[in-house]
Amino acid sequence: MSEHPLTQSLSRINQVEEYFKARLGVPDDGDWLEPTTLFAHSSGRLNEWRRETAKLLRTKSRNMIGSSILQCYHWPVIVAPIGCFLVDRRVPCLSPDNLQVRLGEEGEVEEVAFVTGRFMALPNDPAADHPDATVLHNVDTLRDYLRTSLETHLGWVIKQLGAEIGSKPHSLWLDVADRCAATLIWLMQEVDADVTVDEIEREIEALIRVPVSPLNHKKIGFFTLTYGEQTHTYVDRASCCYWYRYEEAEGDCCTTCPRRPKQERDQILLKYLAEGE
Repeated sequence: MSEHPLTQSLSRINQVEEYFKARLGVPDDGDWLEPTTLFAHSSGRLNEWRRETAKLLRTKSRNMIGSSILQCYHWPVIVAPIGCFLVDRRVPCLSPDNLQVRLGEEGEVEEVAFVTGRFMALPNDPAADHPDATVLHNVDTLRDYLRTSLETHLGWVIKQLGAEIGSKPHSLWLDVADRCAATLIWLMQEVDADVTVDEIEREIEALIRVPVSPLNHKKIGFFTLTYGEQTHTYVDRASCCYWYRYEEAEGDCCTTCPRRPKQERDQILLKYLAEGE
């Protein structure tokens, strides 16, 4: 029996990023939860997550706690569909009832599982005639489906965090938009070493810069740095991951934190480029 097309696409993303873990089918191992259970009203796991996050960040801020929980949740949920779109022009079904997530020891989502193999594809996809495939007309329509799927799934999570924790949606959408832009920029360069800045910009414009989309934030951009013959593109972040609030951080920010002066940020990134030669 041949491998499912969605499994093939997820495997290709894993070849690009070893820490990305996703599978197809209902898992029967480990601590797996449906998002609808994890973020349900009075969810015991969500309440525990809230207390742990408040302790780690040393804060009572509802926005900060909700933002941190969202960031712990959304990385693989965003990487999976954007990655499938980039490597194979496929987009899996992101309905909350079609996903299960496995939580790590520190509360972050370590792996996602798609309960069914439903996916969107293009007419020229070799798997277009697969029973789980729905064929869309062109890449623009497929990209629109990708965006609305992300908006719908993460919009639902944001609504739940607002109801259960009291977090305000604006800052949470900023987190999501930052991650979508960063994932797109990062994966485009990982998938194609020869991708140009213009190509990255066009894809950002098409996916993120849509006037009616909650992902469309003017604060989020990108910048490039060059060392020798290396030119690399990075997201110009607008949201914070709050690493500086963790005790082990000793007040230091992560490399691309918007709290860090841009000149200092660029110097650190240029150092990384130099070390990668």
